[in-house]
Amino acid sequence: MLELFASQIVNGLAIGQVYALIALGFSLVFGVSNLINFAQGALFMLGAFIAFSAMTLLRLPLVPAALLSLCAVTVLGMLLERLALRPLENAPYIAPVLSTLAISLIIEQLAEILWSPEGQAFPLPFEEATFFFGSAYITSTDLLIFGFGALAVLGLSRFLSHSWLGRTLRATAQDRDAAAQLGIRTTQVKQMAFGLAGALGALSGILVALYFKSVFPQMGLPYGLKGFAAALLGGLSSTPGAVLGGLLLGVVETLASAYVGEGYRDLVAYTLVLVFLVFRPQGLLGDRRLDALGGAGGAGGAMPSTSVLASSSSQRKAVKAIEMPPWGFLAAGAILALLPLATQSGYVLQAFAYAMIFALLVASVTLVSGALGILSIGHLAFYGVGAYAVGILARNHGWPAEAALLGAAAVTALIAVVAALPLLKLGGHTAALGTLAVGQIGYLVFMTWLDVTRGPMGFIGIPAPRLAAWGDAVLSSLSQKYWLIAAVSAVALALTQRLLNADIGRVWRGIREDRLAAHAAGLPVRRYILLGFALSGALAGDAGGLFAYVQSVVSPESFTVSGSILLLTLAVLGGLGNLTGAALAGFALTLLPELLRFFAEWRMIVYGLALLLMLRLRPHGLLGAR
Repeated sequence: MLELFASQIVNGLAIGQVYALIALGFSLVFGVSNLINFAQGALFMLGAFIAFSAMTLLRLPLVPAALLSLCAVTVLGMLLERLALRPLENAPYIAPVLSTLAISLIIEQLAEILWSPEGQAFPLPFEEATFFFGSAYITSTDLLIFGFGALAVLGLSRFLSHSWLGRTLRATAQDRDAAAQLGIRTTQVKQMAFGLAGALGALSGILVALYFKSVFPQMGLPYGLKGFAAALLGGLSSTPGAVLGGLLLGVVETLASAYVGEGYRDLVAYTLVLVFLVFRPQGLLGDRRLDALGGAGGAGGAMPSTSVLASSSSQRKAVKAIEMPPWGFLAAGAILALLPLATQSGYVLQAFAYAMIFALLVASVTLVSGALGILSIGHLAFYGVGAYAVGILARNHGWPAEAALLGAAAVTALIAVVAALPLLKLGGHTAALGTLAVGQIGYLVFMTWLDVTRGPMGFIGIPAPRLAAWGDAVLSSLSQKYWLIAAVSAVALALTQRLLNADIGRVWRGIREDRLAAHAAGLPVRRYILLGFALSGALAGDAGGLFAYVQSVVSPESFTVSGSILLLTLAVLGGLGNLTGAALAGFALTLLPELLRFFAEWRMIVYGLALLLMLRLRPHGLLGAR
């Protein structure tokens, strides 16, 4: 038994070594630019595919193929910093973060076009051997990962400690302004950090391909998120912490897979992340200094002047937010309700129905991320709770639509409040990671709670909405469901806009700008934060309930973290804190991929380029941040 446990530890350290390399890439970029580089996962995937092509098409051995991949991805990382991120230096802080998300989307779609969406076998350059020590064992692949991983970590450590370039990078990470005054070209240092991060991402991608003996275009996001989680576990600004966090995460995952079940591997890992965030938000080897998004300052950690909304107060004043009054949402809903009278096309009606649902959903995101200033990267979990709640209440208990939607809103509001409790002492990146963990835990619960959600099979047979107020009339046609969606969305958005215009909206924005000052003023900050999450959860729950009525089937694939990231992107593009902008972005950008269908497989690339263009031209959002 002890020897089996030792084998699991060895396997966990092997995959943890990979997480550590990805985490080091996040730490390097964050150290010199205060930026979370969500394109790191895409570079990880690209490194694996370039090595795969070099070995299968050019017939290169593993080491030359790996060197070619590292060089190519290093250059690409530097180009991305120069062409896509440097022009956004003076934009609101969140703009370059979302730019890395758009870049990730483009790279992933290009990979699907070049190498096909299906997974492909990665060629092993040697015959794998297994070495037994009693009942314990280790494979030659594990040894290879340990060797390359350790060499990379030691080489990076020596580079940072003993080379002039490494010392300039460390100096820039400690104090960028002071480094610039000493004559260090901090712009070039930042570009070098992106190149090093790309090299580390490529190496980790190759090691994962060797470990699992396959490559596929969708491998970037899950491993990128694990690397981000590992970096924050160890301390986002600490390179030794990144290594420690990666190894810890890998061991915990492997032990959970062996002793709890493969389906619970990620659930245990992200639960551990959430526990660590509550009790040690600065990470194992990090410190409590505030970062560019508020850091780990917890309840007392205020958003600095470079907040998620703008890089300076003068910039915030320069961009006037354009908003509708509450009655404007009712008028917009009435106008959209005329669409079934103009067309009975199922395709058109369904596209507009989803657009209205996403308008409501993105508005729920901007309530937390904009009004409260807590970036929500796992918001689709609340959307999923609402969808499953309506499915259970309508199918299993026969509730009419009015009661089912109110019940879904109430249940989701309660879940959102419970999920927000561990986040009350967090701020900035740590709070963002907390919402990511909540989102992943929600998705994994949907996947594994078979008695309630039916797991991957999905919850099927959700009946058409029935209105008790209209004599139990059943809304069976798509046009009738469309009218229900228009009415619920318009009323919910109008009521939310009234709240944001009232005193409570001003209190939320005050907490966002300076939580410490709000505490000092005697405001019950925690109560207001929980209230904001409750309202946001209720909106997301109603959106999920409407989605369930349209689909008639609910499955976990609709509530992934990648979708949550897209939601946050839409909220920012509309203008954080601007409910009108969020609803417009959710509505318009949900329709955009449908309008781009004639681009076929290139449409998501066009979509990503459109996001980059909008971030460049309107960094404060389409209608301005409030």
